[in-house]
Amino acid sequence: MSSIRVAICVPSAGYCPIFFAQSLAEMMMCGQVLRSRAEASGFDMKIFIRQSSNIPNNREALVDQALGWGCTHVLFIDDDMVFNGHILEMLLSRRQPYVACNYPKRQHPFEFTATRIDKTGPIHTNNLTIGMEEAWYTGFGAALIEREVFEKIPKPWFLPYFDPQQQQISSEDNPFCQRVRDAGFKVLVDHNASKHLSHFGHHFYNWKEAPVVEERMMEKKVA
Repeated sequence: MSSIRVAICVPSAGYCPIFFAQSLAEMMMCGQVLRSRAEASGFDMKIFIRQSSNIPNNREALVDQALGWGCTHVLFIDDDMVFNGHILEMLLSRRQPYVACNYPKRQHPFEFTATRIDKTGPIHTNNLTIGMEEAWYTGFGAALIEREVFEKIPKPWFLPYFDPQQQQISSEDNPFCQRVRDAGFKVLVDHNASKHLSHFGHHFYNWKEAPVVEERMMEKKVA
């Protein structure tokens, strides 16, 4: 892992759950272990935080700062995520330009964030899914992106669009993933890493909840 500089970018509206702070601290400790390894003498990591209610603008500014620092990778990690400190190392080990975690949206009925490459529905992470899977788009809750991706995509990187069919403005992750694919890169989900984080809301929304929710829905239909 020589010559790797990871900018950990946290776009925030100003609220940081204590569980996120604990996860981030654990990730930094794991980074210190990477630094101490002889083969990782060139490894470095730095946290960048941008606070405002305009999250797409936060991401633009964070990437500008990260590139100016000389990063080789940007790790977007949202402050409503709770994760294992080794998740960065897991994503780095894939050696892919764009690789992200799959996680549930904070809503019911249960629905995963990442969408299948053929756009037929969400990608499901479960006991049987391992390795990587190509996606149409992923969320930015935990996404590792190489510097080259940003250098090949013209700004603005995170500009949302208006969806006339849904009659709403998109999030910034969907159009960015489109730009990533247009630039010749694959958008990948890491199922293994996905099993080491939760989306934090009123409770922890993670991959294990899917079968439970589906079972409850079936029970209601039978009743």
